Amino acid sequence: MELLTSQLAGMPVIAIRGEIDHGNASALSSAIDELLDTEQRIVLLDVAHVDYMDSGGISVLLAALRRLRDRGWLGIIGPNANVRRLIQIVGLSLDTSFKILEDAAAAEQAVKETALA
Repeated sequence: MELLTSQLAGMPVIAIRGEIDHGNASALSSAIDELLDTEQRIVLLDVAHVDYMDSGGISVLLAALRRLRDRGWLGIIGPNANVRRLIQIVGLSLDTSFKILEDAAAAEQAVKETALA
């Protein structure tokens, strides 16, 4: 798994490439924790190049969501059908602090809408 942090509409984006599994989920967790420790209200994860995610990845998403829930939201950009299905199975897509975003343009729009609210 490769991680690259950038910005989109002033919000941090962690682009993930490869698989997210129990063996490497701690690296993603650490990257997200670094952002959350700076009081970020929105964290975006670009998963367009993630081929596979197991329960280790879901655990990282749940932990990040718990930390963000009272102050903002977690967005997932470009999940493939398998990742999207896993997110739906565990019920993350029902949480109002969690957003599935089709692409970077949708993510940018969601960030702008949050800023206006």
